[in-house]
Amino acid sequence: MSADPSLKIALNILDTPDFSFLYLRFSEQNLALNTLAMKLTSLLALMATNVAISKPTQGKIPAPKLPQLSWNTHTHCFDPERHPFKSSRSYTPEAAPLKDLIKQSPADNVMIVQATIEDGYSGLLDTLAKGHEQYPSKQILGTIFWDPEDSSLKNKTDAEWDRLHKAGVRSVRIHGSYGGSGDDLDWVLEKFVQVATYCPLERHGWTISAQLPLAMWSKMKDSILDHPKLKGVRIIADHNGSATPEDYETNQFNDFLALLETGRFYSKVGALHRRADDVALMEPIIKAFATAAPGGLVWGSDWPHVNASVKGLEPTPPLEVDTNEELRLLREWLTDDQWEKMFVCNPAQVFGMGKP
Repeated sequence: MSADPSLKIALNILDTPDFSFLYLRFSEQNLALNTLAMKLTSLLALMATNVAISKPTQGKIPAPKLPQLSWNTHTHCFDPERHPFKSSRSYTPEAAPLKDLIKQSPADNVMIVQATIEDGYSGLLDTLAKGHEQYPSKQILGTIFWDPEDSSLKNKTDAEWDRLHKAGVRSVRIHGSYGGSGDDLDWVLEKFVQVATYCPLERHGWTISAQLPLAMWSKMKDSILDHPKLKGVRIIADHNGSATPEDYETNQFNDFLALLETGRFYSKVGALHRRADDVALMEPIIKAFATAAPGGLVWGSDWPHVNASVKGLEPTPPLEVDTNEELRLLREWLTDDQWEKMFVCNPAQVFGMGKP
């Protein structure tokens, strides 16, 4: 709510030395004017108070209610005391326990993603086990990280992969940053082929998730469509495919839309603050996604919003992110059908229904 212009003028006058002087002169010379001046002062003060009370408070706007069985498909949990981070990590987040995630996530179900700084997926499996025990009414699934430093991932038996699936793992993530080479097409394609070769994508219906620049998604388009190892593989682009408002209607952006239209390529929508300081500027990006492939979107909050820009081994507080505002904007931008699909139908199709 903005103040009326006349009120602003009155408040400015009220705050000047001249007004105070006149007020005193009126008080001395005329009791009636004194009474009038007092009433005017009270009225202006009351109006100013009402304006301040009515002004919306940043971050306090309620989020729109999500549909039943909704999914938050991109979150992280950290318990560094039980599961220490890599010594070679590029950033260090604070602890982020499962109970806080469940409390703060607006969705009914969650996908927990192993971060690049975690030393293996033992922490993820521990969190999944706790989740299934402590929150039996929720679906809690996981994504493991295809760590270039972990050669054991290429040597797992079918039984070991089966145990991961039973634990709740549904996707394998490739990361082009933080130890990856997301700008190198050969490196990226090699990782995709490795995951498709060694992981039980077809047998268990798993997906490949990847955090890559938009330009790399454009370069990967032909390989995703035609490479013999990737034909039929379902692929998820993390964090809006890294598309920014400036990318709208570029050739790279159009290539990304073409991938979405294939029916086996998806984008995680969310964490819009990582793509634009003013998240409202992401409107044409998200609307283009939803128009091209209403069945290709899932939502992920990126909780606990780690601040990866601060390097080092000391814990860094998370970013302050207004997820309610993001959800409010998304609700404005999407149709009822697109909204329902993004939160319920699409993630259920991508990750599978029911308990692990």
